[in-house]
Amino acid sequence: MSIPDVPFAQVHYRSSLARLVVAGVLLAGACHRAPPPPIPVPEVQTVLAPPAALSPWTGTLASALRAAESGRFPEAERILTDFSLEHAGTGDGAESDFWRALLKTDPANRAVTPRESMALYDSYLSGGSALPRYAEAMILRRVVESMDSTRALLATVRASASAREKTRDEEIRRLNDEVDRTTAELERIKRRLIPKP
Repeated sequence: MSIPDVPFAQVHYRSSLARLVVAGVLLAGACHRAPPPPIPVPEVQTVLAPPAALSPWTGTLASALRAAESGRFPEAERILTDFSLEHAGTGDGAESDFWRALLKTDPANRAVTPRESMALYDSYLSGGSALPRYAEAMILRRVVESMDSTRALLATVRASASAREKTRDEEIRRLNDEVDRTTAELERIKRRLIPKP
């Protein structure tokens, strides 16, 4: 067997073409990767936590509001005060203090002065601005203070009007007495001037 004579250019062309095809196949194989195997999903055991203990605050507030709606404000105050003392330093204890102040603000609660209500708001506000009802307590305290100032001004105006009325009544009585004395004096003079028969 003899090797046929193939021109050098043709051999070079074929070998270059073969190299290009091999390079293309290798390049295509390098660019195309097989997808990674799926990540196994770990099995998570579901453990049910015991139910959280319910706060007694909801029932306490409901009891206090029922008492207040029935006009039993001292009972509502006692319920909230007891809760506040038992839960001092907790969020529910602070909430109890807020509601105590709010029920003392109720106009139907006539046994309470605005000063007492403001003192309770001040006590609540001393817990700082992180309290959940801090803004409401600030506003309500200012409303109570404004109402107290208005009430005090109204009392001053009434007292002044009463004093003016009393002074006027005394002046009218004095003038009536003077008119009565003058009338009596005129009657005496008239009787003296009438000739005797």
